[in-house]
This record gives sequence, C-alpha cells and structure tokens, in this order.
Amino acid sequence: MLCSDLLWDAQSVSRKQVPTLQDAFSCCDRETLFSMVEQGYARRLPEWGQATPQQRRIARKRMARALDAMLDCAVKRKSGKALCIFPEERFVVHSGPGRASIERMVQARVADLSEGTVRQEAAGGEHLFGCVPWSQALSYRVWLEGPWDCCERYMVLARAFWHLTHQAPVSRQDKSGSGSFGASSESTSFMGDARSLPRCDCSFASFEKTCTPADSVSRLAAVRAASMGLYVPDALEEACQERLIARVERLNQTCEGDFLNRVENLMSRLRAA
Repeated sequence: MLCSDLLWDAQSVSRKQVPTLQDAFSCCDRETLFSMVEQGYARRLPEWGQATPQQRRIARKRMARALDAMLDCAVKRKSGKALCIFPEERFVVHSGPGRASIERMVQARVADLSEGTVRQEAAGGEHLFGCVPWSQALSYRVWLEGPWDCCERYMVLARAFWHLTHQAPVSRQDKSGSGSFGASSESTSFMGDARSLPRCDCSFASFEKTCTPADSVSRLAAVRAASMGLYVPDALEEACQERLIARVERLNQTCEGDFLNRVENLMSRLRAA
C-alpha cells in the first residue's frame, strides 16, 4: 500500500483530478521556475552570458509578466483533456577537439491519451505545444509521475514555459510584450569583446628559420591549419566519439521505453477510475 501524498502515486485517478498546465503554473514557486528557465534555456542564448545585472532583472520582470498573463488567460479545461505533458529524459553528446561529454536533460513532451495505440502514436512524433495558442496549451494535462526529484519536475515546467514564451502564437499578450522576455529594446545589443578573441599569429618567420627547405612548406601549412582550427581529427578520437554516440543512442532508447510505460500506466489508471 502506498503511503505517499503525491497525486502521481495514487492507485486510481480521474481525468478531473489530473491538473492542467495552468494549474501547475498557478501553484509552483515563481523564483524556482524562473531560475530553471534561466539555467536550462536562457543561458544557452549567445547574448545571455554578456547580459548585465540590470538586463537580467528586466528579463525576470518580463518572465513574471508572461506568467501573470498565462494565469489570467481564459482556458477551457475540456479542450486539452486528451493531451498530457510528461517528463522526458534525454541524453545529448557534445563533442569538440580533444573532448566529449554527455548532457542529461529532463524536458516536457506531450502525448495524446485519446489514441488506442499509445506506442505507435508516441513513437511517431509528439505534439508540439508551442505551436498552439496559450488558451489551448494551458489546458493540457500535466502528469509528473516517475523517479523525478523536485528540481526535475521544475525542469519540465520550465521547458513548457520556454516554449510558450518563445514559440507559441499569442493574441493580446503580444501587444503588451509579455510573450517574450529577451533583451530590452532600450539596452544595447550584446556584443563580444574583440580583445577576448584568440589571436591568430600568421607571422611564421621564426618557425620558417628552423625548417629545412624540403619540409618547410608542409610543416608551415600544418601550423597555419592548426592556428585556424583546421587540424586533422585523430582517428582514435573519432572512434571514441562514435562509441559515445552509440552509447547515448541506447540510453535514449531506454528513456523512450520508460516514457511510453508512464503514458500507458496513466491511461490504465484513468480507465480504472
């Protein structure tokens, strides 16, 4: 017998008990949500690293206005009862010269609960809730069952919030500017400091003096190529990256199976209620 107070751990649940995305936004901690949006998505923008404290405060205020607009949005709960947002775990390989790393992500994915063949529907492609108006996307159900901690559940909501503020078509929200929280028009564009760029020293006079005429051309070309990042990849490095990519692919296949099992588990509990 389960002794948990979490909604997701209930043995049976009705569709009315499954919260909407608007419900989740209305009861979550704002500062935690905004921090997850910044850490997971805003920081990936090229200009975010150059933002001043004032510009980041402006971004926070715009996020707050966007969330207020979402909570004030008129939502028809029945319109989104067939679509549900689930956490999805994914792994991505980041590779570069001499290094490779795996990033783990917990994001939001929408599944259609009205289909009888869940596995075929989910495997064929998920619904992108960022392609519909807020009034419809906010009516989608949210089911955060699984081995997730509190931060990972906020990651799911942050992903949904990021999609809605950057991809979803908005009606009245666009006029007030709450549909986006990028840099302020009053602020100057984020430009990198030219002094921080690596210098390319193309005066190879000292190197040419140490080379014999027979091999100076080929070695000089190699040095110049290296200075421009045009080195020849190591075969061992490529093989290592290929093995890493294959490993990540197997991890994602396992994640896909776990995702589909959670969708089927919710559907079976809804049918039993």
